[in-house]
Amino acid sequence: MKKLFALAAVLALALLVSASAFAGTFTLPKAGIDFTLPDSWQPSDSKLGTMFVSPGSDMVIFFGETNSEAGLDGAMELVEQVVSEVLTDIELGEDTEHDINGIQVFALEGTGKSDGANAFVSISILNAEGDSLGIMVSFGDEGADQKNAADLQALVGSLKIAQ
Repeated sequence: MKKLFALAAVLALALLVSASAFAGTFTLPKAGIDFTLPDSWQPSDSKLGTMFVSPGSDMVIFFGETNSEAGLDGAMELVEQVVSEVLTDIELGEDTEHDINGIQVFALEGTGKSDGANAFVSISILNAEGDSLGIMVSFGDEGADQKNAADLQALVGSLKIAQ
């Protein structure tokens, strides 16, 4: 898990986090997206940005925004490059496309290794009404996504176009 938190720091630096720290509702202003995190998750503030840690510290979720000129391909290239620097043996499944509360979502799920242990990664590119794309990356210990499924479902359900 040590490498996974290092990944969060690298992602925060690479993607320029815009979420407000330590509030109930968070906003990605350039992407035009609001979301709410379950109370049991802790924002972790650093010089590099904000990430959210699961109650069991077995999973991290990071939100960021891309440069509007990078587009979908640029966002995916950047995320995959950063993830591959920390996780090894990465296997990503086929990308899927969803609509969540009017937000177009391109998602990839995968597995890899972190410090020799099995890990998962989930990458979502969020396209709303903003000038930039939002990025949601979650990663953690194998099975942490299932363990935190109810919280993740609540988080995804809270995604909405900012007013």
